[in-house]
Amino acid sequence: MINCFSGEYYNTLDDKGRIAFPAKLQTNLKGDVIWITKGMGKDHSLLIYSPDEWEKTVKDFEKKLSIYNSDTRWLYRRFISPAQEIVIDKNGRIAIPQSLREYADLKKNCIFLGMGSVAELWDADIYKNALLEASDAGINIFEELGKLNLV
Repeated sequence: MINCFSGEYYNTLDDKGRIAFPAKLQTNLKGDVIWITKGMGKDHSLLIYSPDEWEKTVKDFEKKLSIYNSDTRWLYRRFISPAQEIVIDKNGRIAIPQSLREYADLKKNCIFLGMGSVAELWDADIYKNALLEASDAGINIFEELGKLNLV
């Protein structure tokens, strides 16, 4: 994977909802634009896409999901509708829209997680608790990977 988001980066959100976008993640972009939308499932996180990856994702939705189906319309409403194009400013910051900040319950301390073709943005405390819950629930990610035929 050539343009792969990876790494964990802690940054702080200011009072205006701006946060420094990690330079290491920015190197995977062709310009100064990203797309942000709500995370999946019960994760109270935000998903960050490069413009190319966002376009590919939307096209995949349109190919595989019918907007005329009531169940899949909710996927559009939950995932495509809240998405916003964000410009990285000259100081390397992004302004997180209030609706997305509220959804992810972003406070001051946040973490960016590189996840391959996407990155996630979490409130640091919520992420820490989610990670502990996953461990406490006995989820062993490496055991699950061993069941997959990835080679």
